[in-house]
Amino acid sequence: MKTHFLSLVLTVMLAVAPCFADRIYLIGDATPGGWSLDNAALMVPASDGVYEWVGDLNTGALKFVTHHDWLPSYGPATDNTALSIGTVDLALRSKNADPDNKFAVAAGRYVLTIDMSGATPQLTVADGSGMADKGFNTSYPEVIYAIGSATTAGWTVNNAIEMRESAFNSGIFEQVLTLNTGELKFLHQKDWGAGYGATLANDPVNGSGVYTIATFDDSDKKFAVTLADATDYKVTVNAVTGSMMLSYYPEHLYIIGPAVGGWSWDDNAKEMTASGEGIFTWSGSLSEGEMKFFAEKDFGKTAYGATVAGQEIAATGEYELEKLGAEDKKFIASAANVTLTVDLKQMKLVSEEDAGEGISMVAADGVIRIYDLTGMLRMTLPTNENVTDNLSKGIYILVNGTETEKIIVY
Repeated sequence: MKTHFLSLVLTVMLAVAPCFADRIYLIGDATPGGWSLDNAALMVPASDGVYEWVGDLNTGALKFVTHHDWLPSYGPATDNTALSIGTVDLALRSKNADPDNKFAVAAGRYVLTIDMSGATPQLTVADGSGMADKGFNTSYPEVIYAIGSATTAGWTVNNAIEMRESAFNSGIFEQVLTLNTGELKFLHQKDWGAGYGATLANDPVNGSGVYTIATFDDSDKKFAVTLADATDYKVTVNAVTGSMMLSYYPEHLYIIGPAVGGWSWDDNAKEMTASGEGIFTWSGSLSEGEMKFFAEKDFGKTAYGATVAGQEIAATGEYELEKLGAEDKKFIASAANVTLTVDLKQMKLVSEEDAGEGISMVAADGVIRIYDLTGMLRMTLPTNENVTDNLSKGIYILVNGTETEKIIVY
């Protein structure tokens, strides 16, 4: 009986645990940013539900918002209440029909503290004379949402795709999005208020690259995405630089399957090393068995495999690579010690059997020796000559004295 009672108490405690706004912003013509949501002054979180700001205010009006949007907001219980030293209750405005009450501010230097942890939110005002600034006069939303016919959300606002800020007030938002041909923009909330879009109506987006973004105005300019097929892109929205970057290539790539021990992400997955944009390498022992590649440790995410099911790969060889869809086409590895190179630019998988000591044990004599993957000497050059100028596309072993290096020529 005691066990059941304690479980019930714990459940109730969890159910009523307070949840506070991530951020509180000052807005109004009394504030440094005026009535611009994108320039709203950001308070500093002091503890759970407590936010602080120190700085100069102008003569004018002031209220508080929790997002880069007009709702919800907090103000005094009575409109035009004077902002004065002391503590006052705040009234929530949750819908447009509610009174839009604001504080009347006399120019001066203030300390503002909002405490949301009690039953009623409260604002405490103190004299800020002689105190250092505290807060952010340049501020960004903590999350934005991708929306538009170019996304999997379409124009259904409740399905808009969350892109969280990379760090507190960094203004940088990242997410992998599946993009199709269509329109694209970004919202500050899951409603049709503030957000980011294009600088020109229907500004074209046709693949990887950097594009200029702007905050919304009455024209509501959107990006026009033009792609032949649905494609996964890493999308980075940087509100600081006013840019949107699309990258086709993932940051990580993992090998998984019986060829590297099994299908367990925790026990078997091998992370490859990024050696250039879209190029990943890994060296180790393969067992005979299946394998494929994933951009994340998640079977539901982007995967790469063979162009035909059951494609066998030898210890040394080059093979076509394909982004996998419904058809799960895996590679079949041979048992060997190899270096694998995945090139997502050319969609190639290259397997190289360890070259062994026959190549690395070369006396230093002031020349560079170039070997192919079979160990055959292909070229001898002076050390001051650019070796890539003399090689056709492929993968080679470069030996300079006792140093050995693998090079890829495109």
